[in-house]
Amino acid sequence: MILPGLLALALCTGCDVISQKAEALFADNASGAPPAESYEFASRSIDAGAVAPQLRKLFAVDRVRNALTHGDTLLQQYRARDFRPYWISETQFPTRVLHILRYFMHAGNHGLHPDWYHASALQRLLDRVLTGETENQAETLAEIDLLLSDGLLSYASHVRYGVFNPKRIDRGYHLPVTRPGLREFLEPLDIVDIAAYLRNIQPRAARYRQLQDALREYRAMRLAYAWPRIPDLTVDKIEPGDTSSVLPAVAHRLMLTGELFGSGEPPMRGTVGVVDIATQVFRLDSTRLARIGPIPFDSTLVRAVRRYQARHGLLVDGIIGSRTVGRMNRDIDGYIEQMEVNLERFRWLRYPEKGRYIVVNIPAYWLDAYEDGEVGASMAVCVGERKSRWYGDQLARYNRTRARRHQPKDHETPQLHGEFTHFIINPIWNVPGSIASRELYFSALKDSSYLSKKRYKVYYRDSLVDASSIDWSSHNPYSMPYKFKQEPGAGNALGAIKFMFHNDFSIYLHDTPQQFAFRRSVRAVSHGCVRIEEPMEFAQYLLRGTPKWDVGRIKSTIWSGARSKPVFLHQKTPLYIDYVTAWVDRDGLLQLRDDIYRKDAALAAAMKRYDRKMRTARPLLEQRQ
Repeated sequence: MILPGLLALALCTGCDVISQKAEALFADNASGAPPAESYEFASRSIDAGAVAPQLRKLFAVDRVRNALTHGDTLLQQYRARDFRPYWISETQFPTRVLHILRYFMHAGNHGLHPDWYHASALQRLLDRVLTGETENQAETLAEIDLLLSDGLLSYASHVRYGVFNPKRIDRGYHLPVTRPGLREFLEPLDIVDIAAYLRNIQPRAARYRQLQDALREYRAMRLAYAWPRIPDLTVDKIEPGDTSSVLPAVAHRLMLTGELFGSGEPPMRGTVGVVDIATQVFRLDSTRLARIGPIPFDSTLVRAVRRYQARHGLLVDGIIGSRTVGRMNRDIDGYIEQMEVNLERFRWLRYPEKGRYIVVNIPAYWLDAYEDGEVGASMAVCVGERKSRWYGDQLARYNRTRARRHQPKDHETPQLHGEFTHFIINPIWNVPGSIASRELYFSALKDSSYLSKKRYKVYYRDSLVDASSIDWSSHNPYSMPYKFKQEPGAGNALGAIKFMFHNDFSIYLHDTPQQFAFRRSVRAVSHGCVRIEEPMEFAQYLLRGTPKWDVGRIKSTIWSGARSKPVFLHQKTPLYIDYVTAWVDRDGLLQLRDDIYRKDAALAAAMKRYDRKMRTARPLLEQRQ
């Protein structure tokens, strides 16, 4: 039941009426394409034959070529066809031009900017031709043809493959990358049915189109509604049953984002029906929110807070603390940027549409096993610790000194692709040198019985030695002559089973005795490998099609105390360890996660640099005025 304070808020709270501009955004086709109707226009009377000489003149001007993204490439292509235009003809003008321009204008639905493709300049040039305001029609048509070709090469490449090669901006990206060869890159220039081509290259994966929908809704919400800041808490936390003057602002935010009043839907569809009635009588701002006064933290609001926490990867406890308020106070522009950079990631990599494969999403701390696009198993995981915020400075110092003691810790789990080939029951852990130097050495120095209690064996030149006989204080932890192995059994860091796939980083998935970590909302706690919550369920999934093995036999092998035993899979299963911070889940809800490895920030910075570069190369029309 909604308590009186919250009911009053529901009846008197509202936001600005959706503007015409926002409604226009909703009318757009979120796929990035213009609406599905056919665009045919009467052919205009033009002299296409006079365009070629003007194109030749344009290429002779240095500042014109410099204004183009692909000036040198286009010069070669136009020269090979004796500077005949690609898009200007007596029979199809302006139809083909408008088909291309409309896609450029909808580039924002991909998180791209229309002016990266000369959209504004093309609009102005086309208006001059269609209204007869140009003094030299042939020259203007040549500019249109050239800008269309330049923009089309960029647009087609960006939509099909992404703006960036991820391996050039992210050293931790080792997933498959497809980049266009010269033939694929130039393909748009030779297409006869350009409308069909542009329609067919639009990404069709469900995860891409769903995130486009969410991006469009948040942009519309930014235009239509106020986004007041949640006041800072004057107490440590607000628990169910408490009364607080902060709660009206919290309730307002949860109405907008869809968690309050049973919406659970994407924000605009889920909430606009509730708040529109109030909009007619009350326009909400932060001053009026403050005047509403304290309201109780009732069960309805608690459930909404829990839904919000679940959608943002927070601890789902229904308690409003500093972390929940901090997330709510993130500017809506930040969420929009987050969705835009994840659309770019989706363009880099397309998961299989058929068959079996595994996805580990690092920021979500989650594993999903897919079968023909349907989730067959899901479980929590732990991933590698994030680097220190001072990692760059520490790495620079290490590069100067080359001293191992100065080498900064980098335990971040890389983005990888591989195939599970086998798993190992009762694995032995060969301790990496970095862990031995930074952790085992100091534990042994503090407690001489530590290594034996934890079932570690110490080797010197491949010979087993008695750990208790070693004077650890006489050794430098970074130059010890010893190697360490942890025997199978209780307490083994890899648990009872580890899952193997080929990679260059010694990364694998494994069981763990440290189950308490799975109760945390932030599970970036490992040294780089991926710990899984339900290893037996995962093994059962991988064993499908493998004869003679099942979970029962695995458990009996573990309980028998047998030595390490590999189990080879009859069917290899692809694995993608990916990094996604914004996606739409199976229930149609937008999910948002923290940028734990700062990869969103790096990609957003690259997008901004690219945007500045594109704007620095001023539009061709402006340079010629």
